[in-house]
Amino acid sequence: MALVEDTGLDAVLSGPLSESWRQQPGAPCYCTDLTREEMPAALASAERTRLSKRREIVMDAILERFGERKAGPDSDYEVRLTRAVFM
Repeated sequence: MALVEDTGLDAVLSGPLSESWRQQPGAPCYCTDLTREEMPAALASAERTRLSKRREIVMDAILERFGERKAGPDSDYEVRLTRAVFM
């Protein structure tokens, strides 16, 4: 965690490796810019059975807006989209 802090990011202890699915695509904290204070609640609210459906919703929205072209959404769009879907 000290290494992460040294790079200027906020480290959050998110539990054991067996709980790492809470950070995968489709989880409330994935691809967002949550604060250190907001992250524990997002991790706790993750529902394993909903991850794949939420990933599909995001991918469908991106494909609808950007199609199959190489240039996709910028990070601001992705953050707004994932927050709208996951939170």
